[in-house]
Amino acid sequence: MFSSSDFELFNPQFQGDIEWNERRLNLRRRLQKLGTQIQDDFSNMECDLDRRESLHHPHRTNGKRVRRQRTMLFRSKKDRKKLQSFLGKELGKDLDSVRNNAHLQICIDRNEMSWGLRIDSSAWYDLNVLIKRAEEENTRAEIVTAAHKAAHFDLIFNRASSRLLSSTTSRDWRDIAGTICPGEHSMEVVRKMSANTVVERAGEIDSLISRDLLNLKDFFFLCNWTLDSPNGATA
Repeated sequence: MFSSSDFELFNPQFQGDIEWNERRLNLRRRLQKLGTQIQDDFSNMECDLDRRESLHHPHRTNGKRVRRQRTMLFRSKKDRKKLQSFLGKELGKDLDSVRNNAHLQICIDRNEMSWGLRIDSSAWYDLNVLIKRAEEENTRAEIVTAAHKAAHFDLIFNRASSRLLSSTTSRDWRDIAGTICPGEHSMEVVRKMSANTVVERAGEIDSLISRDLLNLKDFFFLCNWTLDSPNGATA
């Protein structure tokens, strides 16, 4: 459950103030609890994920300003080791960073909450798997089916124009496969809700987020590199 005071934590005058660390820690724990519930839901479907939260205090890694807080879910240590073994020591050394894995995330800042899936350009092996699936008609159909289960999410490449994920067609994905380049492009599947709306729906927001991310699970699975993914980690 989230209140208006949670969003106020990220107003510019508070972002670098350590006096607000305790309040941000409280928020971190609530995000962690929500992330753990989603982690358990995915585990029940034989998908083990690791969970990690962003820093709740000013630090050199966040420019000494806490502009947002997140909880993130990504491939387990066991699955990271499999990918590291495939990629080799040099390419696989940075896999413990969340941004180098396709990941689910829940984020709060001063204006809104957002949740969904993100693949940064550094997680090119995951985006590559999705693009390889989109190149072939039969696996492209799997993407369309999975996308249609995930209502309310926008599909965004390179933080540019967006389209509704659930309305994408086989032709859309064929076109995407011809224009998106793993390693150069990023992808985000996101649902955003304004701070006011989150507060109005406070009693149901946790269950809403959990339900949305579960509806996204099939699409998330299609984005994750595994040993039997099409073309594996071949760029």
